[in-house]
Amino acid sequence: MRRVAILLAAAVSAGGGLAPPLCAQKALLPASADADRDGVADVNDRCPNTPTGARVGPDGCPPAAMPARADTSGRATGAAKGRRPTPVLVGLPGAASRDSATATTRGGLPSPPAAAGRALVAPQSVQPGAPTPPAAAAGGAAPSGYTAGLAMPAFGGSGVAARVEYARRLAQMLDSAIVTLVGVFRNTSGQPLGGATGPSAVSQRERDRWLRCRDVHWDLTTYGEAVRAIRDSLPANATLERAAAALDTVLSELDATAECDNVASMIAAPDRWDPWQEHYEAAARRFYRDWYTQARGAHERDRAFVVALNAVLPVARRLPVPAALPRNAPYAGAAPR
Repeated sequence: MRRVAILLAAAVSAGGGLAPPLCAQKALLPASADADRDGVADVNDRCPNTPTGARVGPDGCPPAAMPARADTSGRATGAAKGRRPTPVLVGLPGAASRDSATATTRGGLPSPPAAAGRALVAPQSVQPGAPTPPAAAAGGAAPSGYTAGLAMPAFGGSGVAARVEYARRLAQMLDSAIVTLVGVFRNTSGQPLGGATGPSAVSQRERDRWLRCRDVHWDLTTYGEAVRAIRDSLPANATLERAAAALDTVLSELDATAECDNVASMIAAPDRWDPWQEHYEAAARRFYRDWYTQARGAHERDRAFVVALNAVLPVARRLPVPAALPRNAPYAGAAPR
């Protein structure tokens, strides 16, 4: 014991006292190297400005306040464990940008952003004879994804002159839409495809025909509203008024093309149509029985509308009267059964 006491006394005399504990070492370091004097150099201090006398670890942080570290996989460690990372939302066309300050939450997870503008429209399955149109697009255009590019835009002008110009465009585009529809079924059999027990039994050419007809169908639905928007405000002329009214009526009765939308739905969602062949054949027969008579009737009323419209137009603005359609459907021999 005497030997130990002598050695301790010698150490105190040589070094000025025993080495202080870690938490007290800050007094021994220059202030420029350790601003908060916690014993950890500023270059290594991850928790600057710790209170004087606080117990710190090798990185300058109190054990309970050490910041979380993220590994390369993005999983939080340390104090951040247990917190969900903010999900990354992939934007879609027309979707609103995400605002984390205003987004609502459901079950602890942020809700998806609301869509801005026109929403994306998926094909809908409908029952034969009762087609359900997809959501209408803004401005009176054909529904998104269901157009052959022949839809009539909504009237947005004012005054008689603007309505007359709109009527000219309507007459020309309606002729194009109906002629296009006739071309889709030119040289077809005019009857359902035999032995079509499901979409896989329908050729790609036949599928394309029904899908094209569906798109023209939705374009044709825009013309009735277009006529109604201007028919009562065209130049005062009894013949023109009657022609516009007759065109409005025949367009409202043009419904056989809705069967194309039904068949397109059968192709897209065959499991919802059981038995598939029975539904397909019923829709196709209804279409082939009525569509050409209705389309040709609308085309004849359109031709009469052009003649009446030309009577009130200057010579330079008059339209060529569309060529009449044949009385018979454009089928290759076989008539609809």
